[in-house]
Amino acid sequence: MSQFSISNLANQLGSNKLIISNLKNSHPRWNIEEVLKKTGIKNIYTSNEEEDVLYLSIKSCKKTLKNFDKSKIDCVIAVTQTAKQKLPSVSCMIQDQLNLRKNIIAFDIGLGCSGFVYGLSVINSLLSSNTVKTVLFVCGDTYSKFLDKKNRTCRTVFSDAASSCLVQKINSKKNVEFSFLTDGSGATDLIEINKNIVMKGSNIFHFTTKNIPNIFDDILRKNKLKKGNIDQFVFHQASKLVIDKLIEILKLDKNKVFRNYDKIGNTVSSSIPIVLENLEKNNILKKNQKVMLIGFGVGLSAAATIINWK
Repeated sequence: MSQFSISNLANQLGSNKLIISNLKNSHPRWNIEEVLKKTGIKNIYTSNEEEDVLYLSIKSCKKTLKNFDKSKIDCVIAVTQTAKQKLPSVSCMIQDQLNLRKNIIAFDIGLGCSGFVYGLSVINSLLSSNTVKTVLFVCGDTYSKFLDKKNRTCRTVFSDAASSCLVQKINSKKNVEFSFLTDGSGATDLIEINKNIVMKGSNIFHFTTKNIPNIFDDILRKNKLKKGNIDQFVFHQASKLVIDKLIEILKLDKNKVFRNYDKIGNTVSSSIPIVLENLEKNNILKKNQKVMLIGFGVGLSAAATIINWK
């Protein structure tokens, strides 16, 4: 049996900071005050022409590997849905640009907002089977490259970002449990059509508020825990409306739910690891604390796990 540690957390946002309230100058018909009230997102970050997913990922990975022996990495996993090219995989290009060993595993996972938790489940399996020992885990998306500037629903929410970390095996008598949920009937609720992302926000909200309580209860049951045993709840940073509603439905202590969507927007698959990085840097996250991670969104898909912070 095994568990894993997550360390060397880093991220790279797109270089262009956009203050949401300033959008009323270029879009006078948009009710920006109402948008800000619902989303709670004050700033977003978009990438310039040279900043694709690979570029942001490499920037983030270099921070992760700054004081780490790269020769120990035996796997690269990249979660993205907005790679610049359909092939080759982003993970293979990361291996080359970081000059990592060639006798390693490298592959991409095509998921969005649930991708970090899904990726951890794959990594957990690889570690448990002794296939690998150290994984460079990267998440990244550049939704702004697939958004029309008139797309108010998405343009005021999504930020371009990449995140990276090291995931390593820790011997333990207890394995890490995961809970999953997939509903492909809602595929068109968040979809890319003709290089423009379209989101039906109310449908995504309904999916989340209806289904997250189920996997929330399921992951607690699998771990034989009660919600009072959890020290930190880390949700995908969808928006103020979504997270406030989840806190209400699940009857959570809001002091155990960290938020950063107001400062950096919805960073898709990077949102959970960036929250973990913020928690660690602010000395909120302590060793051996129990942390619940829940990702949800495009797919439609959701995933949850509970980890002991190492």
